[in-house]
Amino acid sequence: MFNFIESIGGYAHFSTIILLLIPLYLLYKFGSSSFLNKLLLVLLLFNLISYYGLLLFDDSFDIRVHLPLHLCYFTEIIILMSYILGTRFFYPWIFLNSLGGGISGFLNSIMVDESVPVEYLHHYLSHFNLLLFTIIFLKSKQAISIKELINSIYFNATIFTFALFFNLKFNSNYWFTMYKPSGDNLSVLFPSWPYYLILFILIGLTSYAVSYQLVKEKSYG
Repeated sequence: MFNFIESIGGYAHFSTIILLLIPLYLLYKFGSSSFLNKLLLVLLLFNLISYYGLLLFDDSFDIRVHLPLHLCYFTEIIILMSYILGTRFFYPWIFLNSLGGGISGFLNSIMVDESVPVEYLHHYLSHFNLLLFTIIFLKSKQAISIKELINSIYFNATIFTFALFFNLKFNSNYWFTMYKPSGDNLSVLFPSWPYYLILFILIGLTSYAVSYQLVKEKSYG
């Protein structure tokens, strides 16, 4: 047990995710949909404004590191856009990304010694927001069709392809297509490139399948 805790970022990381799981549980049990939606909107705005605002103010923004091209961060942007535009069009794709992505972000960290406090805040709050959206979606009793599942996979494949070419152009590592993520995470148990990337994709597809089973559209007759 103690070796497992160390492998996912040490006691500080483990303690942080435990503390974050407590309000998530309370929000799931007692939060109304109206309150949860308002809370998520506030947290999204705070997270994105504080993160990019401080990076730009400190002149430390780097397109090779800080763009929202990782799937979880990109999903958070789409959640905010959906709230602002008042559309649910992307909700199936968001949910399918959010459950597995939120859990993965809580279990793993890509923070390194050079990471500044706002990057830690952004990491934890972003994945908290994804799990909060998951709660909202589950409470709404919405269903996802097989067509929406397939379209979501295609959409992610498109983003993945863009990230791959972006990484080749700018020597970045979005979606970890070039090398395994830095920091304390379970990728240390995975094989070298490109085999770990294949495992990442398989884990992602498995996460999609599990998430879909929770909310799949029921067929009648």
